[in-house]
Amino acid sequence: MATTDASPHVIPCFNPATGEPIGEVPALGPDDVPAMIQAARAAFPSWSRLTLERRAEYLLRARDLLLDQREEVIDLLVRETGKARFDALADILVICETISYYTAHARDFLADQSVSTRLLKNKRVRVQTSPRGVVLNISPWNYPRDLAWSPLIPALLAGNVVINKPSEVTPLIALKLRDLLHQAGVPEAVAQVATGYGDLGAALIPQVDFVCFTGSVPTGRKVAVACAERLIPSTLELGGKDPAIVLEDAHIERAANGVVFGAFFNAGQTCAAIERVYVVEDIYEPFVDAVIRLTQSLRQGPDTGFNVDVGAIIFPRQLQIIEDHLQDAVARGALVRTGGRRNPDHPHGTFFEPTVVTQVDHSMRLMTEETFGPILPIMKVRDAEEALRLANDSPYGLNASVWTGNPDRGQAIARRVESGNVCINECLVNYLAVEAPWGGTKDSGIGRRKGPAEIRKYCHEKTVVEDLLNLKREAVWYPYSPAVGSAFTKGLSLLYRSGLTQKLRSILS
Repeated sequence: MATTDASPHVIPCFNPATGEPIGEVPALGPDDVPAMIQAARAAFPSWSRLTLERRAEYLLRARDLLLDQREEVIDLLVRETGKARFDALADILVICETISYYTAHARDFLADQSVSTRLLKNKRVRVQTSPRGVVLNISPWNYPRDLAWSPLIPALLAGNVVINKPSEVTPLIALKLRDLLHQAGVPEAVAQVATGYGDLGAALIPQVDFVCFTGSVPTGRKVAVACAERLIPSTLELGGKDPAIVLEDAHIERAANGVVFGAFFNAGQTCAAIERVYVVEDIYEPFVDAVIRLTQSLRQGPDTGFNVDVGAIIFPRQLQIIEDHLQDAVARGALVRTGGRRNPDHPHGTFFEPTVVTQVDHSMRLMTEETFGPILPIMKVRDAEEALRLANDSPYGLNASVWTGNPDRGQAIARRVESGNVCINECLVNYLAVEAPWGGTKDSGIGRRKGPAEIRKYCHEKTVVEDLLNLKREAVWYPYSPAVGSAFTKGLSLLYRSGLTQKLRSILS
């Protein structure tokens, strides 16, 4: 990786595929936080008072500007991350779909909700929403456009003002979308980007009203504690060690193609990537052979026009984690079937060869810790039950996949997998379902993104109960009396005793 004599007040940016410097951004720190927060708070009243249609208009205009400038945007994304150009399209696709989905449905999602109650038949109950205020998104380096701004689109639309704190490894592309939002008419203080290191993010959390974080488990725990101290909500997506279960009745060719894609897309730097595979012994050998052939056919290097399959490792220090996991596995008896080293054909870039490893078990870090790189370990198992037990033997639970020729069996296995998301005869594509919740279980985080609930989580909910009859007094108001007390006491039996409940419900309805 190239070095620079840049000032400590700037962050240098490099192309991980070539090592070349591509720019620099300001290195803001805790002292810069008060001005950002003051500007955001001052902008909140006017932004939140805009009609929903007006806010949607700004976001749709930003989407169209993004599409108009898509070649420039993709070029920057590829330079900053070293991704394969096709992989870079995922960042563009998801944010465009996010804007389109929420602008189309936000009115319904944010509308007052009528609530039918059993005890208050003479009242009207509604739930209203109002924006929380300042929303902070601390985003990682692996999808620096999507994960920087897709969580903030519904927050903006709901009337919040937002700040993105991108990874210091990939800040340029986050700034580009900020600029597009400003060009579209979103005021500068409504959508800010705070470029800096971890101390900046830590200083921002105590000043905001909601935090969305994507990153490592240790950092996620610190974010959770900081939010708990202020009693503000957060959404935490903390990675995964996502299993694939390949059953004996799977379509071998499709399963092999899918697993290879699911493991090596974005050079394995995807929280939903396939990081471990359990294959029933009946088809283990032909499956492994097919995976090795496919892996050996993949092209790697700097992408000059959709001519590369697997890109670079975006964060140089991640290379050491990848190598440590592989060395530990080999020392414990694992066998490298193809790949297994930094790519010697591209010595100036941070490339690690797509790698397939067999003879693995759960004593190895490669099977239990998040590797976040292009390594695919495959383990032979006796049957579906063993595969399921091993798949669930993990502190993570973000994504999983099941490969089988029997749809009912696939559904049954998926139900038993301890994961927030599962694909059947598919991989990764579930992230594109912006209409459905996305998030993890166990150490993979708390809360959900996407779907109707995401835009409402950025809002306060207020329950409003209104009387419909306007009588002089309610039966339960003072003064209490023996007659009223007796009536209500008997009413408890009518409401809740078995056999009487259904009859009373029919009367009240």
